[in-house]
Amino acid sequence: MIKNIVFDMGNVLTIYNARDYIFRYVDNEEDFCWIKNHVCTSVEWVQMDRGSITDDEAIAAICQRVPAHLHDTVARFIREFRMVQLPNPPMEKLVKELSERGYGLYLMSNIPHRFRVFSKYIKSIEYMNGIWISCEHGLIKPEASAYLNLFETFSLNPAECFFVDDTPVNVEAAKRLGMNGCVYYGNVTELRANLRKVIEVDPA
Repeated sequence: MIKNIVFDMGNVLTIYNARDYIFRYVDNEEDFCWIKNHVCTSVEWVQMDRGSITDDEAIAAICQRVPAHLHDTVARFIREFRMVQLPNPPMEKLVKELSERGYGLYLMSNIPHRFRVFSKYIKSIEYMNGIWISCEHGLIKPEASAYLNLFETFSLNPAECFFVDDTPVNVEAAKRLGMNGCVYYGNVTELRANLRKVIEVDPA
C-alpha cells in the first residue's frame, strides 16, 4: 500500500529548460557550449550537489579551463543557479491534492546549499512533509546509499513509497531498493495515470 510520494524537483516540481536557462547568461552558441559542458556537466557541479566543495572552490577550478571572457559569467551562473524557478501549475495542483488526501509527500533532490534560499519561492515545497537534499547528506542520486539515507532519515518503508523523477537511472535505482516509481516526462496527465495504478487520485 502506497502511503508516500517522493518527488524530484527540477523538471518535476518546477520547469527547467537548460538551454533557455543558460542563454540568460550567454548570447552565442560557443559560449553556451562552454557553460553547458564545463559548468553544468562538470565534476565540480557534482561536488557542489554533494556538498563537498564551496561555490568559490568550484568557480576557481572551472575558470582554469574556460576562456577568460567567461570567468565573470561562470561566477554569476554558479552563484545564481536556479534562484529563479519557473512554476509547474499542473504539478502544484496534483501535489496539493495528494496532500489533502493524506499522503506523505517528500522531496529528494540533487542540489547545492542555495536550495535553502530559493526553496521558499517554490509553491509545491510548502506541501512537503520532509525535504532531502543531496548537499546536506554528502550523497547523490542514483547512489544506493542516497535512497537508504532518505528512508532512514524519515523512517520510510520503501514498499510504501512511490518515486517521481525525470531521470530514468534515478527511478531504476529506487526500484532496485524496493521503492516503486515512474519517470516524469513533463506530462502531468500521464503521471496521474501512473499514480492511479497505485493510489487514489483524480484523473485530471
